[in-house]
Amino acid sequence: MKKPRLKISHVILTLLLSAGASLSGQEMLGLVFDNYSGISSASLNPALLTGTKVYLDMNIVGANTFVANDMYYISQENRTIQKSLGVGDNLFNNNSINWAEAIHYYDNPREKYFVSDIKLNGPSAMFQYGQHAFGLTTSFRSFHSGNRIPSMVPVTFYEGRILERYKGVEFNEDEYSISGMTWSEIGLSYAYDYYERYGNRFTFGITAKALFGYEGGYVDLRNSNYLIVDESTIDFKNLDAEVAYALPLNYGNELAADLEPMVKGYGVGFDLGMVFTKLKSTYTYDGGGKPCEKPYKDYLYKVGISILDLGGITFTKDAELHRFDNVSRYWENFDTIHFRGIHDAGQIYSRGFYGDSEASYAGDRFRVNLPATLSLQFDYHFQRRLYVSALWMHPLKFNARTLWRPAQLAVVPRYETRYFGMSLPLSVFNYSEPRLGLAVRIFTMTIGTERLGSLLGISNFNGMDFYFSFHFNLHKGRCASYDRGACSNSRFGSDW
Repeated sequence: MKKPRLKISHVILTLLLSAGASLSGQEMLGLVFDNYSGISSASLNPALLTGTKVYLDMNIVGANTFVANDMYYISQENRTIQKSLGVGDNLFNNNSINWAEAIHYYDNPREKYFVSDIKLNGPSAMFQYGQHAFGLTTSFRSFHSGNRIPSMVPVTFYEGRILERYKGVEFNEDEYSISGMTWSEIGLSYAYDYYERYGNRFTFGITAKALFGYEGGYVDLRNSNYLIVDESTIDFKNLDAEVAYALPLNYGNELAADLEPMVKGYGVGFDLGMVFTKLKSTYTYDGGGKPCEKPYKDYLYKVGISILDLGGITFTKDAELHRFDNVSRYWENFDTIHFRGIHDAGQIYSRGFYGDSEASYAGDRFRVNLPATLSLQFDYHFQRRLYVSALWMHPLKFNARTLWRPAQLAVVPRYETRYFGMSLPLSVFNYSEPRLGLAVRIFTMTIGTERLGSLLGISNFNGMDFYFSFHFNLHKGRCASYDRGACSNSRFGSDW
């Protein structure tokens, strides 16, 4: 039987968990496949930009928030819309909820995960001219994740003590990691219809992003072998770990906020994509010389592939890297350790394992990689207003310094017109958790969620997902006015 395991780095793990616990979307499935999504489609595949029904799109404001974990949950009977969103009440200020009884941990031997991703989309735009589409995006993002976390972590955090069943047990942990980062980015996108003949179109796209890091860090526990002797004594037989952080905190003063300098690292990122489109017509008319005259060409299906979030940020301001290379210690009174700040914590661990408070220090720079992901997309035009899309996302976690974006499988039926759209995403998160979502678009305002059950209180609450977007756009083949004009080419579109 697989043995339970205990976390080692109390301080950094607590910081990353607390930073991510209230932050969080994932793929915005009800938005990115919509043919009126404009610049938003580039977040899934930059090559999708040329295939939308708009030639000019401006994102005014948008956001998506997502958090999921299999460590803690709020029981179903204590989490409903009526209880959390009642008049004068909310989820964390609700006298009808007994929080000691409402919050639980998953007590099973499976390895755990958590992921939180919040993204605020600032002013962004796309413009298509003939076979070329250009995009500019601005956004703020905070992403924290951990996977393969030992099953004992949520138990220890919740109980605040070592349970009897763990005493006298020797643990031998495999590698696991926790990482997090907050940054802003400015992206430039370009998509090009490389080939279009006989109803077949190939499009290539790329997004290049400048990244500005505000905080980041990771814990890489490569190996830890230890024996829990009793409540206060742990026999560390071997510890091989690496810890790095650059945080907006005063390291020497009880974690007080310190925002100088605000930007602690810089980097670049890339999204790459390709789309094959099977058009319904082989007619090749591309309109006149004006961008608005290019007609929308309806399709039978699209197949796309993309690699998202390649790259990362190198932190050099307030950055510290510490290593514990295969160290050991029989540590008594381990439960009485008290930290006055982050520097103090590092010195205590360094002195405990090396006998020298500075020995663990390994440098003043480190790198955190973006949550790289491989994505496959399929979109089928079933009937005039009905579409069915499919999506596969799989993480590309190159090392412990890479943020982890969980896998996702999804099928998204949708109804779409110019004035109204509705999607019903059916997804499997992390290859194990089925979910049902709902998204509604009215004109250019979209609101959606991929976790309808948790929002309605139908299931236990172990995360959330919510997104919205407000755009302004102009449609292909409509030059004289927003509705109809001399250049209206509605005969090339499927539905206006």
